[in-house]
Amino acid sequence: MNDHTLIIILCVAAGAIALLSLITLILLLVKLAGMRKLQEDVRRRAEVLPLLFNRMDRTNDLVRSELDQIRKTVDEKLNETLTARLDASFRTVSEQLENVYRSMGEMKELSLSVTDNVSGLNRILSNVKARGTWGETQLKNILDDIVPTLYEVNVATNPENSKRVEFAVRMSAGRDTTMYLPIDSKFPLEDYARLCEAADSGDTAAMQEARKQLKQRVLSEAKDVSLYIHEPDTAPFAVLYLATEGLYAEIASDEALVARARSEHRVLLCGPSTIAALLNSLALGMRTVEINRKAEEIRQLLAAVRGQYNTFSLHLAKVRKKLNEAESALDEAEKRSRTINRKLSSAELGETSGAEAEALDESEPDLASFEP
Repeated sequence: MNDHTLIIILCVAAGAIALLSLITLILLLVKLAGMRKLQEDVRRRAEVLPLLFNRMDRTNDLVRSELDQIRKTVDEKLNETLTARLDASFRTVSEQLENVYRSMGEMKELSLSVTDNVSGLNRILSNVKARGTWGETQLKNILDDIVPTLYEVNVATNPENSKRVEFAVRMSAGRDTTMYLPIDSKFPLEDYARLCEAADSGDTAAMQEARKQLKQRVLSEAKDVSLYIHEPDTAPFAVLYLATEGLYAEIASDEALVARARSEHRVLLCGPSTIAALLNSLALGMRTVEINRKAEEIRQLLAAVRGQYNTFSLHLAKVRKKLNEAESALDEAEKRSRTINRKLSSAELGETSGAEAEALDESEPDLASFEP
């Protein structure tokens, strides 16, 4: 080996040693930089940790305060709203039920009255053979006994003439509509007296003549009574009251005469017993109409009560919705509180960097959004 080769080998060895020293120096510098960075990171974490603990305490206090305020506000609003709505609803329902009970009491009274009138009607119909002589004044007594509040005296029922009927019974012609039933009392005393005298004497010819005159007189009276008829202010017929049972029995025995008075003059012939039956039937019909009207009022009241219950159900549904919204807000607050606690726990273990602490600050919950 010559000197030139030896020099080359020495130069290469020196270069390798220099390169190795350079690499070692670089590694030392890198390690030193890492240690400085680690020391800086530790220092920053040591500075952030008290801040995190302080923020955690403030956040917990704020969460507790806001949750207490939310609960207090929700309780107050729910109590006030629910109490007011319940009081109003129950007050309305109570009033409606009182009206129902009052109407039912009136219906009971009307039913008892109808029962009494039906009993009276049965007694009258079972006494068709009763005899007796009543005067014209007895018609008013009959009206007072059977329909004391439903008749009027001396009523002008037909605007086409100035005649006034002795009595007019008010009848229902539909909803809130009234019409009159004209009733006039007639007592052809002279004609009936002649017939009675002829019958007592046994004079057949005189009886036939007296009976003929009596029938003509009754038809003439029926024609006069028909002048009181004026539809729709009155019923389509009128009543001719024959004052005694004997007179009515004599007239009623001639069916052709009764039919003629009804068809030609629209007049119904009645005696004391038959007019009582007629008036009882009218009173029964009027009370039936009144019962139907009361039943309709009760139906409307029950419908109103049902509407109040439906409104009450809607109010309860709204209250339930508010409760669900409050519960959802509380759940969201609890979730955010758990998230904060979890991140704070991570910070205690040294796993949270400065950037994470800033992100934690930005993610602080907006408790104002929890208000109901």
